[in-house]
Amino acid sequence: MNISIFGEYYLPYLIDLFEKDGHFVLHNVFSSEIDVCIVESRFYMYEIYRHFKAIKRKGVKIINIVLDIPFTYFLKRWNLKNIYKEILQTLHHKTRLNRFLLETVNLFKPNSKKNVFYNLLANRIQFYFNSFYLNRTYFLKNYREYLKNSDLNLALSRYTQKLVNKFLKINTIVCYPCVNSEYLLNLPKEEIKYDAINISRIIPLKNQETFLKAAKKLGLNILILGAHNDKSIKIDCPHYYIKDNNQVMKILNQTKFYVDPSLFEGFGMTPV
Repeated sequence: MNISIFGEYYLPYLIDLFEKDGHFVLHNVFSSEIDVCIVESRFYMYEIYRHFKAIKRKGVKIINIVLDIPFTYFLKRWNLKNIYKEILQTLHHKTRLNRFLLETVNLFKPNSKKNVFYNLLANRIQFYFNSFYLNRTYFLKNYREYLKNSDLNLALSRYTQKLVNKFLKINTIVCYPCVNSEYLLNLPKEEIKYDAINISRIIPLKNQETFLKAAKKLGLNILILGAHNDKSIKIDCPHYYIKDNNQVMKILNQTKFYVDPSLFEGFGMTPV
């Protein structure tokens, strides 16, 4: 079987297993010659959206894993309340459906080496075509339509399943993520270097600022591993983004305890 896998967190670890079973696997690449496409989260939906015609024509099966649906995005304050923001959201959606348009928009980015006129134009293009809102319109229109066109939708937990059904009116099957217990139990002991560690993307939802404040008050030596996606969040402790899971486990083994200050998790994989 020919399989395409889109993801960075959970699914890449399945690639070796599929290949050992004799399957041909593509990672973060779509081909109309595949039989099944497995998508890790909503962040990859436009990679699939753009190929829906070929998918339907070739009979490719789409399997989605819904990592989370933060309930806060469905509160009234997140709704798009004016036509202006509605237009921006629509432009963002339409831009990502068309690869040529997306690549053209990405050509015009602010550049300190360019003149004032160019940068003014580039800023306007990025604002109108790249403004992104995680709100009711994004979920209830864009993401819901994508899930409706898929063959199988899997939720990481019963809680996520409940939210998807309640807000998106989409049925899912619960499929809990797993860990390799044998691998974890056989990790070699390491010298302790840190009092506490947090492993997650650096964004407001993950609430690392509370972790930092608590560590300062307690005088703890801490470490954060994860992509610094929101640069407005100031991190004044060692922090790195490491893709190699074996290296992450080695560092985790050098820590006394793990802290998860996140405000919301669809499942909460890292504590497990």
